Amino acid sequence: VRGIFLTLCDMLENVTGGRILSSSLLLGKHLVHVGYWKEPNNLLVIGLPAERVPLLSLQTVVGDVVRTLKVMYGSLDSAFCNEDHAPRLDHFFCLFFQQLIQPTRLREGSSAPSPDVSTTLFLDGLPAVQWLTLPPEIKMDVDTVLSDFESSDFGEMSEDFFGLRRLYVILGSCLFYKSYLIANHLPKEDLLDVCLYCQHYCLLPLASEQRVGQLVIWRRVFPQQRANAEISLASGFNRPQGQRFLLIVGLRHFIQCVLLEAAGCASLALGSPGPDCVYVDQVKATLLQLEVLEPGIEERLNAPPTPCLSCADWFLPAVTARDRLDSLASSSSSPILSKIAGAIKGSSSGSRGRSLFGEKSRRSSPQRSLSDSGSEGQMDAGSGSGSSPEPAGKLGGRRDSLGSDGSGAIFKTPRMKHPNPFYLGTLKKTLTERETEEMYNNIKLTSGAENTLFHYVLMESVQGIFIAPTHREVAQLSGSIHPQLIRNFHHCCLSIRAALQQSLPARGSRGADRPQDAGRGLGPVKEHGVLFQCKPENWTDQKKPAPTMTYWVIGRMLLEPVPQEFYVCFHDSVPEVPVEMAFRLSFGLAL
Repeated sequence: VRGIFLTLCDMLENVTGGRILSSSLLLGKHLVHVGYWKEPNNLLVIGLPAERVPLLSLQTVVGDVVRTLKVMYGSLDSAFCNEDHAPRLDHFFCLFFQQLIQPTRLREGSSAPSPDVSTTLFLDGLPAVQWLTLPPEIKMDVDTVLSDFESSDFGEMSEDFFGLRRLYVILGSCLFYKSYLIANHLPKEDLLDVCLYCQHYCLLPLASEQRVGQLVIWRRVFPQQRANAEISLASGFNRPQGQRFLLIVGLRHFIQCVLLEAAGCASLALGSPGPDCVYVDQVKATLLQLEVLEPGIEERLNAPPTPCLSCADWFLPAVTARDRLDSLASSSSSPILSKIAGAIKGSSSGSRGRSLFGEKSRRSSPQRSLSDSGSEGQMDAGSGSGSSPEPAGKLGGRRDSLGSDGSGAIFKTPRMKHPNPFYLGTLKKTLTERETEEMYNNIKLTSGAENTLFHYVLMESVQGIFIAPTHREVAQLSGSIHPQLIRNFHHCCLSIRAALQQSLPARGSRGADRPQDAGRGLGPVKEHGVLFQCKPENWTDQKKPAPTMTYWVIGRMLLEPVPQEFYVCFHDSVPEVPVEMAFRLSFGLAL
C-alpha cells in the first residue's frame, strides 16, 4: 500500500509538474479521501472517510496536522524518524481520528452536545481563535494583570534576588476563559501555534465544561514564525539561538498559555529541563488574581447577544411561531428572553380568527424578534437592490403587508408596555426611550425595522481572531429549523471559503508590487452567496403543507485595507450589504 501512494505521488509530479494534493479511493462501498504532504525526502499520507471530511476541507485538515507536529517536534523527520516518539504519535493520531470520526467518545459524560462535523471543520479550519468581547473596564484589568506577569518584575524572578541570570524570558502569553480567548499578548503566528496544540489535545473544552482543579503542561516547542529564517533576515537582526517552551496552567475556568525562551539575557537550557516551580506559581497567582473579574465575565456571557440574533422558527407562519415562543420561554434560562416572549404572546392573543400579522390569505411577515421588542419603526421603503431578483420580487409583497392595518397593530403598541431587553449589569440604571433607541440601532446589525440576523462569523486575519455568537447564545435559539440552519450555515461556509481562497491573488501581487491606481473603491473584494429554502424536519400535520422559510448564507472577503472574512446568515425579506455589516460588527472592536 505504501508503494501505491509513493508511485502515485512521483508519477503525477513528473507528468503535471505540480505537487499532488489529494486522491480518492473506493474501499468497498465507502469513499475515502487521501491527503498528501510532500517533504523533500518523505511523504505524509492521511486517509479520512468522505462522509466526515469533504474534499474541500482535506488540505486544511492535513496542513493543521503538519503544523502541529512541527510545533511539537520541529520537523516531520524528527517526529517520525525517532523511535522514542512512536507511543506519543500513536496517541496524537488517536485523538486526531476520534475528533473527526467519533467525537462522541471524547465527550462521554459531558452535558454539552457534540458539535456537528461541519461546525468543527469550519471553525477549527480558520486561521484564527474565537474571541470574546469584554466590557472596556474588565478588558483593561485583564491586560494589566497579564502585563504585570510578563514583566517578570517580582522578587523571586529578579536577577538581584539570587544574583543569577533568570532561567527564562517570557515572550508573551494568552488567556482563555471557558474556551474563549479574552486576552492575547502573543504574535499572531505564535498564538495560532499554541491554539492548535490546545485544540488537538482538547484542553479548551475541558475548562469550559467544568472547573479545573489544577492543570500544568510543560513541553519544548518550535514556533513556526521563529523557526523561519526568512523572518530573521527581513527583520534586520538574528534571533537568539535557544530553546523555547510552552507552559499551560489551568485553574477553574481559566487557562493561561505562556511562551518562554531560554536564550538572550536568560541562561541557556541544557538538555530537557522541567518546569520551574517559580514560573508555575506565578501563573497560578495570576489566575487567582483574575478570579475577582470572573463575575463580570460571566455577566457578559449571560447578557443578551450583541448584535441581536433572531431564531429561524420566528419567521414561520404565526401559529407555529407562537408555539416556538412558548417553548423558548419555558426552556430559556434568561429571564429577559422569557419576559419578552410573554409580552409578544400577550400582544398577539387579542386577535382571533386571523394570523398574527394580518389575514390568512396574505403572506405573513416574520414573527417579531425577541431582541426587537423594545423598539418600533417602519420598514425602509428605499432599500437597495438585493443579491438576487427572487428576494427583490418578494420584498414588494412584504411591504404591502406591513402597510395594512392588521400588521401595524402590534407595532403601534405603546412603547412603555414593552420590557427593556438591554441588561446593563453593573450600571444599574433604567434607559430612557431615546437611549434605548440609540442602543438598539447600535447593536442591531441588519437593516430594516425587524432583526433578520440568524448567525455570523467575522475573522480578523491580522490579529488571528474571529468573533461569533457564543455557544450559550446559539443554544438559547433552539427550535425545529434553527439547528438545521446552523448546520447548513457552517457546511455552506466551507464551500464559500474554498471558493474565496481560490480567488486570492498570487503572493507578491499585493502591497508594493501593485500599481497605485490598480484598485479603486473597495479593492480586491470577493463575495459568494447561497439562497436556502428550509422546512421543519418533523412536520406531522398532513392536512397542511409544511411552512417554508428562505434565508441567505453569504461570505465576503476583503483584502484591503485590513484583511477580513465575513460570513453571515439572514432572512431574505430585507436585502443586506455584507460589507456594511462587517464594518459595523468590527468597528471599535477592542483587541
